Amino acid sequence: MKYSIKGWVKNSFCDWDSKITSVIFLTGCNLRCPFCQNWQLIQEPQNFEDIDLGVIKEYLDENKDFIDGVVITGGEPFVSDFIFDIIREIKKINMAVKVDTNGTFPDKLKFLIDSCLIDGVAMDIKNAFEPQLYSMTSGILVDDKMLGNILSSAKIVMNSGIDYEFRTTLVRSFHTIENIRQIAMVLKGAKKYVLQQYRKIGVRDDFDGGIPFSREEMEKFRQEVSNFFEKCCIRYYDRDT
Repeated sequence: MKYSIKGWVKNSFCDWDSKITSVIFLTGCNLRCPFCQNWQLIQEPQNFEDIDLGVIKEYLDENKDFIDGVVITGGEPFVSDFIFDIIREIKKINMAVKVDTNGTFPDKLKFLIDSCLIDGVAMDIKNAFEPQLYSMTSGILVDDKMLGNILSSAKIVMNSGIDYEFRTTLVRSFHTIENIRQIAMVLKGAKKYVLQQYRKIGVRDDFDGGIPFSREEMEKFRQEVSNFFEKCCIRYYDRDT
């Protein structure tokens, strides 16, 4: 399968805290989260036109006084080594890079960090670190080996010295306060943990995650685990509180 750039947001104010970014969307993912808003990009990439990296790079170079960095997301960017080509090209114009990942490729993540090729990471934590819960939330069978990879990535990120956040999308049919407490115990001491509101917009028609948690309910989740992290916040329709 050919992995390529199928989406590009030229200017974003909400994909990297305090930064104006360009966001690149790659195809492919090794998970099938039922609440994914980019599922068509992953499962039906043929319906989207390829976007030339050269065009993106030219735009970034012309606007580097305005744009602070680039976010590479998906899908899961690490399913293909194409991500390394993209990052090396972006770094040629001295642009900061952040990668969004599900943490299942710790070796690739470590290589980028050790090589000083990325400046930030946002790592999704799907659920408590238990195979059944993680499988249910990820839409595939998650075994102990994959969970081990995810935990390894979390440790790599926490010891990296670069900007990072862990984040969990709260879905009523999948998550309880106890699940989130279990996550917090494992990630204790992390710089930042974000609880994101599940939104029905863009998800598959055959998935019903239940009524999205209200701001007040999400705040209860936050209060339950805030002492485990340097910063813990909720992301409610693209706003942090």
